[in-house]
Amino acid sequence: MKDDNRLKGIIALALVTIIAFGVIYGSKLLVKDEGNDKDNKVVDQDVNPEDLPGAIDVSGEEGIVAAREIKDDAGNITSYSVTAEAKGYNQTEPIKMEVIFDKDAVTIQEVKLISHGETPGFGKNMEKDNYLDQFKGMSASDAESIDAIAGATVTTNGLIDLVNTAYEYISGYVGD
Repeated sequence: MKDDNRLKGIIALALVTIIAFGVIYGSKLLVKDEGNDKDNKVVDQDVNPEDLPGAIDVSGEEGIVAAREIKDDAGNITSYSVTAEAKGYNQTEPIKMEVIFDKDAVTIQEVKLISHGETPGFGKNMEKDNYLDQFKGMSASDAESIDAIAGATVTTNGLIDLVNTAYEYISGYVGD
């Protein structure tokens, strides 16, 4: 009789375990796994920047990953795109952003976060649209005035360095 109860308990435990695994596996199939922060890719990077129209050779430029001139249908430059990187809190994986400047090479049209390895809950807050929107219309020379990310001073300083690097590069390029 005791063996019979023990067998029933083992079978019940096995069924509960199988059901629990099924629920976990099924939920992962139904929703995007946002807990996987390994890549921290924010913008799709399937396109090689050197292959885009108007690509600028950035060989040997420290902190500059890619740059290009953006032109209208008539061939007039309408803006510049500079992809730059700088170290934030995570010293092993730099913050990488695309900064798009007006044709004056000073005013920022927008920034796009490409990748980073910053801490969730702190530096990762830079991914939020309301944080990135503060750059729109800002003069690149005013990068020091961006809002600090609470609890992420090193990340904020990295963003300032990144924007300054992009600005220095493109203003030098346009000035040439």
